[in-house]
Amino acid sequence: MSDGNQKTVRPSHVRRTYILDRPFQLKYILLLAGIGAGSIFVFGLLAHRVHVSAVASGVDGGQTLLWLTVLGSLGTAVALGLFGLVFTHRVAGPVHVMSLYVAALAAGRYPRLRPLRRGDELKQFFDRFTEAVTRIREREADEAYALETALEALRPVATTPEALEALGTLSALHTRKRQAVDNPTGSTFKSVA
Repeated sequence: MSDGNQKTVRPSHVRRTYILDRPFQLKYILLLAGIGAGSIFVFGLLAHRVHVSAVASGVDGGQTLLWLTVLGSLGTAVALGLFGLVFTHRVAGPVHVMSLYVAALAAGRYPRLRPLRRGDELKQFFDRFTEAVTRIREREADEAYALETALEALRPVATTPEALEALGTLSALHTRKRQAVDNPTGSTFKSVA
């Protein structure tokens, strides 16, 4: 029995794992770090040239350095934005396609699965998803066959109204399973390229 004075004990340390898919995450961590470092390196080289040129000519290079900083910031923002666009496209496409597949499964239909595009991410997850859908579909086909066998055996001996009603229920279940397994969603989902 619990009284109102007991405190809930929470663990003092919650363990978090930030690297869950090492190849995928490290690839993009390194790409982002490379874009950032490359942009700053180019900016640093240009700033150094402006400084050396200003000192050699005895001119104040502050104004030029300010414009160079603005251009460097904009250039980095554009580079990271384009990278983000490409990256999110490679992830959002497979997620979108799989959400359409899940919607078809929820509606009781098996979608026609197509492979992901060549540059898409999440291929390992998609392969597991495809394998799960295939196994579920095979299990449904086995159950449909078992229902068909049971129906054939029970039809001749079902004479009471209750037995005939049960046969009707089993027959409807068999038909639904056969249709789901034999008639996958008619249209394959278009690529989001």
